[in-house]
Amino acid sequence: MIRWLVCLLLTLVLAGCSATFAYNQLDWLIPWYVDDYVDLSRDQKQFLKGEIEPILQWHREEELVRYIAILDQVESDLVAPVTAETVHNWIDQVVEAGERIEDSMLKVALEFSSQLSDEQMQEFVASMWKKQEEYEEEYLPRSEEEYIEENAENLEEFLRRFTGRLSTEQQQRLQLAAASMQRFDAIWLEDHNDWLETLVPLLQRPEGWQEAVLVAHANRPANRSLQYQQTLEYNLNVVTHAGADVLNDMSDKQRKHMADEIDSLRKKIRKLTGSQG
Repeated sequence: MIRWLVCLLLTLVLAGCSATFAYNQLDWLIPWYVDDYVDLSRDQKQFLKGEIEPILQWHREEELVRYIAILDQVESDLVAPVTAETVHNWIDQVVEAGERIEDSMLKVALEFSSQLSDEQMQEFVASMWKKQEEYEEEYLPRSEEEYIEENAENLEEFLRRFTGRLSTEQQQRLQLAAASMQRFDAIWLEDHNDWLETLVPLLQRPEGWQEAVLVAHANRPANRSLQYQQTLEYNLNVVTHAGADVLNDMSDKQRKHMADEIDSLRKKIRKLTGSQG
């Protein structure tokens, strides 16, 4: 659930005006989202809203400035031909931003969890396992062709946001990348299942459970299987090389589209921070 909230926050920053409105309403939207996992009382929603507000204030005052710095770096890097390592660095910065949000939200979640009854905690745990089953039912039955096609569509959709319409050659490059990627869905689902197996006993709230969750979460990357780490790194290598190839092949029109998109995002983020400069 926390990972979903992190994605929501980053997506709202990168989306349009309606998403900007939603960003400004997150102190209300997040409690309603949590209510999908466990039925909350009005007082619990108000408590959660109060816990979230300082995190959102921190994000507005400190994190959004970092996002502008990332955009500035991308814009500067695009002056010259980019390498896969350059694209990898951009991705690392975005991942690190997501991890900072996740760490902050986890602390809020643990504090809020102390407000839940035993019955509510059981409902929450059941909801997480149900979500795991839904992921498995959605992702695992896909054929290899469907898996490749969805990866290609995701890559194309993301790049089109910044470059505009892709040429046939650029689309073919992304199709080749998608076909070269190793299948990751079953590996990711197994890792997520392992995390739930670790987390759920701690949510029975034995003595010291909150600190134990923080330690388990901090150790999670190191405890991931070698197959998980190697497959993720391999696929990231494929994607960054393909991304660099497409960016280096941009037409003048695409470069202008990219520059306009970066400038638009920068202005929107400044508006979110309350700064128009």
